Parts: sequence; C-alpha cells; structure tokens
Amino acid sequence: MRRTLAVVAALLVLAGCGSSPSPSSAPAASTAATSTPATEPAPSPTPGRCSDPQLDDRQVTFADAQGVYLTGYVLGTGRTALVLAAQASANACSWLSWARQQAAAGYRVLAFDFNGEGRSRRGPGSTLPGDVTAAAAFARAQGATAVVLIGASRGGTAVLTAAPAVSPTAVVSLSAPSSYSGMDALAAVPKLTAPVLYLAATGDSGFAEDAKALHAATPGDRRTLQLVPGALHGTAFVTISAEGAPEAITALTAFLKANAPA
Repeated sequence: MRRTLAVVAALLVLAGCGSSPSPSSAPAASTAATSTPATEPAPSPTPGRCSDPQLDDRQVTFADAQGVYLTGYVLGTGRTALVLAAQASANACSWLSWARQQAAAGYRVLAFDFNGEGRSRRGPGSTLPGDVTAAAAFARAQGATAVVLIGASRGGTAVLTAAPAVSPTAVVSLSAPSSYSGMDALAAVPKLTAPVLYLAATGDSGFAEDAKALHAATPGDRRTLQLVPGALHGTAFVTISAEGAPEAITALTAFLKANAPA
C-alpha cells in the first residue's frame, strides 16, 4: 500500500482502542448468521475487546456467504445502522471513540473485523467486499431499516466495491484508494445509486486525487467531494484532533443528517 498508510494505521489503533466516553447503555445485539449455514463453530467473544471489558456484551459474530465467521461489536439501537470498515493494519477497535459518539447520537453502529483479522476467520472464498455485504446483511437482520456503509482507506475501497450489490442508504469513503488488493472501486462507482461522500485531505499524498477520480466517475447529483487541509488519513478524521479534522467531521455530520438521519 502506498505512502502514509502504515504509519497512520499504527496511530489509529492507539486512538481507537484507548480511553473514551462510557459505552452506550443499549443492550448488545444478538449473534446471528447469514442465510448460508456456517461451516465451523463461531469464535467465542474476546474478553476485554479493544482493551475495554465494557465491550464484552457488545460483541457479535455473523457468517459471510461462504459460512465463514466474522466478528465485531454493536453499539446503539437505532434503526439507521452505520457499518464501519477498517483500514489496513487496523480493526474494529480503530473506530471505537467515534462509534460511541454516533451511538449516543441515536445510530446503531456495527464495526467489524475483516476476514483473517482480529478474531474473524478466513475462508477460501472470503473477500473484503463480501465481508462488507455480510455485515450489512447482519445489520438488517438485527432490525436496521437503513444502512450506511462507511470505510476508511482500504475499507473505503471495500465499501465502494460492495455498494452496488448492497443497495445501501448512503456511502462514505474516507481516503479510499481507487484500487486495492484486487478491488477496483473506480469500476464499481459508476453503478452507485445511493448518495456518496468522498472525503480526503489535500496533503495526504495521492489519496485526494483518488477521491477526485472516484467522484468524477460517480453518476448523478448525489455525490459529494470534500477535500480538507492537512494530511489526516482514514479513521484519523474522526478520532484524532489535528488540521482538517473539524472540517471533515462537519462535512460527515452534515452528510449523514441530510441522507441518513439517526
């Protein structure tokens, strides 16, 4: 992966897994699988998930289309679900502080680990877009009537690639590269029909250019391009206080309010 991902990802794991406000008081979502029968027993919950034992009863497990189990956590009980896909070298913990804020604002938030990461299993047919599709199906099975796909960096590429098949209410891309590990978001976005926000920092190497290219390839008038100053990347927009973060959070909050309110 190019340029700044490795360094920023390490910072994000610290930011997302550190101390944060008290968790939502909402009950945990129950464990469920997709319509495809699982091929192996579900992994047991990890005590002290994200170094926070208060997340123990918020953990969930669900199966992808091949019956491979993925893991994550759910906060909040809103009918609008935010499905959060992590960037490379990070997992669901990288979203934790922002996930709690959104749960407090009335959203249901599902942050998950991609296959082969965290405690999520890996199967021969597992793919990152397939993981996003399974997470969205799980959120709907748990009662969400609206699903917003939000991805950071490679997670952004995954949600953009999966979105045409998922038919989400809205999509948010934070610093997504136009292609990553066999995924081609530039080929997928012309099929998007949902509102989509492309957000990137002008000082973040080539990712601002990728955001421009993805925005240009997206049809219709339901696309938004937001370039902010600084060099924040991916999840850092919502978990780290630095140049560009206030503008990014303002743009993201306004987009969600307009297209997928809690």
